[in-house]
Amino acid sequence: MAELTERIIRQNPWWEGKQIEPVKGMEKRDLFGELLGYLGKKQILAVLGLRRVGKTVLIFQLIERLLMKGANPKRILYFSFDELLAKEPEIIEDVLSAYENEILKQELKDVYIFLDEINYVRDWQVVLKRFYDLDRKIKFIVTGSSGIQIRKAKESLAGRIYEFELKPMKFSEFLMFKKINFKEPVLHSLGIKRELVNYLMHGGFPEMISESDFAKAKKYVSSIVEKIIFSDIPKVYDVGNPEILREIFFIIAKKPGSIIEYKKIAETLKITYQTVSKYIHYLEESYLIKSLYNFRGSPMAAARKSKKIYLSSTSLILPALDFESDVVSIMPSIAENAAVSHLNAKYFWREYFELDILHDKTPIEVKYGELDIKNNIHAVKKLRMKRLVVITKDVEKKEQHENIAVQFIPLWKFLLEC
Repeated sequence: MAELTERIIRQNPWWEGKQIEPVKGMEKRDLFGELLGYLGKKQILAVLGLRRVGKTVLIFQLIERLLMKGANPKRILYFSFDELLAKEPEIIEDVLSAYENEILKQELKDVYIFLDEINYVRDWQVVLKRFYDLDRKIKFIVTGSSGIQIRKAKESLAGRIYEFELKPMKFSEFLMFKKINFKEPVLHSLGIKRELVNYLMHGGFPEMISESDFAKAKKYVSSIVEKIIFSDIPKVYDVGNPEILREIFFIIAKKPGSIIEYKKIAETLKITYQTVSKYIHYLEESYLIKSLYNFRGSPMAAARKSKKIYLSSTSLILPALDFESDVVSIMPSIAENAAVSHLNAKYFWREYFELDILHDKTPIEVKYGELDIKNNIHAVKKLRMKRLVVITKDVEKKEQHENIAVQFIPLWKFLLEC
């Protein structure tokens, strides 16, 4: 217990009046403000997301804000689990017991408890539910890099937990972290446009915003993907062959936005259709990919149609590239992926003609090259809509096509407006 207590003290420097080093000078993500509004609620807060998107820094910033608002430092506990420590069957009870008896020296109540990487701990939800139901004003905030584990666990916490996803950085967040003014885009458009490709390649992860070396960036992102595929997913699901899971990810990463043909993948990899379906589901639950459904009148009808699969961050394309020069040929797919990610879009539309995105009843087409929109106009008319947004490389204008109002907008400006 003494060793655990020492570890707890090391992880909570504010108890001794020290600054929180990881957040010094760090900008705050958009999710920070939203979470502040829930700190006064009783419910457990779960911050989920892809590995290395900044969840730990985010919760340190929340702790810093609580301290600035006058919270008693000793009433804020932070503890980060690792894979080795998490194997101890009663680790959460041991941490809370050490905190109660060795630090507070009084009953555990009126405290904020931040538990980082809780997905490593088996049956963590059972322990938190027990303490939550004691009604002692114990506010739990937990993070998890593996959403699949958190989601499976939270079923027993119905009504007791709010779930938030910290997504890879948006373009506006990337520019903010780089201290580039994007609030007046017309005045700073040249600087913003210069950063766009850097963002598309490296901008999803805060630690990579200043990385310009292709090989280093590829190695960094590849390590994240490998950890998820060979460690995180197999811990939750029965994955007979993680190598096949990796192959499916690479099929998607080499051409994001394609309609995935499960049967064709199954034949290529010599596995069953059902295995392909399951593995794609696992990749999506682990935040590596996201699906768009072909819009129909009902969610059930849409689910039966073919899906388009994208990466959750355009930076995840790096492991699938052999050379930096490969970026040029796939830039249209990357641009489309960026638009889908920023919108958190759910639908595309395809019936003879196609629209890349159908979002909030707005048809959107990405044309990062030739601006032929004839078929897209036919699609808009078939949907009986009156507007079309066309995302371009650098063209900005408004036109009328067969009574359809068409707005052409450069990708950089579109991403900033999302």
